[in-house]
Amino acid sequence: MRTGYYTFLAIFLLAIFSIGSWIERYQSLPLILAYTSAFMAYIFLLQRQEDQKTLFNAGIIIRILLFFSLPTLSDDIYRFIWDGTLIKNSIHPFAELPGYYLEKNIDGISEELFSVLNSPSYFTIYPPLNQAIFWLSAIIGNGDWLVSANVIRLILYGADFGSFFLLKAILKRNNKSSFLAYWYWLNPLIILEIVGNLHFEGLVIFFVLLGIYGFQKGKSIASASGFGLAIGAKLLPLIYLPFLFLKGLKNRTWWISILAGIISIATLLPMLNQSFIAGMTESLDLYFRSFEFNASIYFIARRIGFWIYGYNNIAVIGPLLSVLSLLSILFISIAGYFKNWSLPKTFLFILTAYLLFATTVHPWYILPLIAFGILSGYWYPIIWSFLIFFTYLGYDQNGFELPLYLVVVEYVVLLTTIVLELRLRMTNFKK
Repeated sequence: MRTGYYTFLAIFLLAIFSIGSWIERYQSLPLILAYTSAFMAYIFLLQRQEDQKTLFNAGIIIRILLFFSLPTLSDDIYRFIWDGTLIKNSIHPFAELPGYYLEKNIDGISEELFSVLNSPSYFTIYPPLNQAIFWLSAIIGNGDWLVSANVIRLILYGADFGSFFLLKAILKRNNKSSFLAYWYWLNPLIILEIVGNLHFEGLVIFFVLLGIYGFQKGKSIASASGFGLAIGAKLLPLIYLPFLFLKGLKNRTWWISILAGIISIATLLPMLNQSFIAGMTESLDLYFRSFEFNASIYFIARRIGFWIYGYNNIAVIGPLLSVLSLLSILFISIAGYFKNWSLPKTFLFILTAYLLFATTVHPWYILPLIAFGILSGYWYPIIWSFLIFFTYLGYDQNGFELPLYLVVVEYVVLLTTIVLELRLRMTNFKK
């Protein structure tokens, strides 16, 4: 049996290393075969529930192996380097669009770097906390893209490491098996999208878990700092504040949500000027009115819009869904307050609702759900972490076009899993 165990462990390491090192995102067949192999090995290894030291070391090793190459599935790193290089040259990254700087003879800004930017016609959307990390990576990298990437990797690796131990601590505090944290530590999507593709959801997860741990331990300042910094790293955690406020009403810690908001605003101050406000506003407006990827409710609404108007009316549908998303967030927050749900459980439902109404759902967007699901005992985020990777099948050497049938299969399986899990829990509760 040990031979089989180590065989699956080898498959897991090799499959993730191959995706993070040499398989390009347009190489659909090897990409999906490798990810499926990694995921099946992950399920096998975790179901055995043994040899925690080996599993922990495997998580460390596979993350270290990803330091030897630039991200293969995402080109966001090049915008990180671009923004960091601008700050290194004392230029505000929100001041102008990237094309403006090509003829300015700025150290580190080149046609080569510009040619690999994924959104050169849009203002950057990354807040100052992230920009500080970009600046550090540009300073240390000094034109070496891999070095710059690895500076960011090291920070996200540290956050991932911290998230694992925070998960174990929160699980133990709530009388649950700390082994469940390995479902996060070895999740292929977590590894590939955080340390592999350098997405800052890894930092957000760490800060939110710090906030949850501090809240449960009665360490209010630590809790507020965690939630505030999470918002500073990515604005999305703002959606958790209504429930955090309501939850705090029961034990007079409602002010944690207020302090978290103040801390998040403080993280904006280093870059807060007219350029930042104008650039961020335009980027957010474009995001909600123009971008669309792997959506569920939106794609249905878009199809209905085609029947009614004869064209894609995202400029109307996007903001409308945002309003419905906000209402659902408030509804879940109120329900969670009256039903005395935990922070992880309510955050899980809030983020799920947000993503179902969103016009854009990239694979890394669902990463916090995995942590929340582990803490609250829901497994559908694990299923989604397998299904959503298939959206990479939309890439080819000429661009991207996601087949609609993949989206349909993804959400049909996901929603079926959610309904079955909720029904099972209700049945068990009645018993």
